[in-house]
Amino acid sequence: MKKITIVLTTLVLSITSLFAQSNGIGVGLSTDGLNGKYWLNGTNAVSVNWNLGTALSADYLFDKPDMLNITSAATPVYYGAGLGISLQDGLNSDLEETTELHLSVRGVAGVSYYLSSMPMDIYLELTPAIGLLGGSGFGIGSALGVRYFF
Repeated sequence: MKKITIVLTTLVLSITSLFAQSNGIGVGLSTDGLNGKYWLNGTNAVSVNWNLGTALSADYLFDKPDMLNITSAATPVYYGAGLGISLQDGLNSDLEETTELHLSVRGVAGVSYYLSSMPMDIYLELTPAIGLLGGSGFGIGSALGVRYFF
């Protein structure tokens, strides 16, 4: 389990350092763990989520900045799709401990609120997922978080 955590940590850090070459990266905490968002242009972004354990996901996002005009601050709606990978501990039929690799396709729908006084946003998102490997089925996740952009 420790080896897998080290591999996932290395993967997250290498992805973050790859994206950190340009402006427009946000890093934050959410109810899911750590989140990084890299803006490709004004309406498209890549988001990477790590639950500080054994799950990692990456999503391609489409941003609709004018969909909601709740306040004078920007409140964009975004949606997208991506992949999730995780390791699940369990018991097999012989009651032996096992670790399985799970792969899923995710959807993302969310809304952000950009603070006008700081380069930060607060976001809320839903992430429905369909399991492809290691467990088939449907699940819905959610996250509430804050990101700082630099």
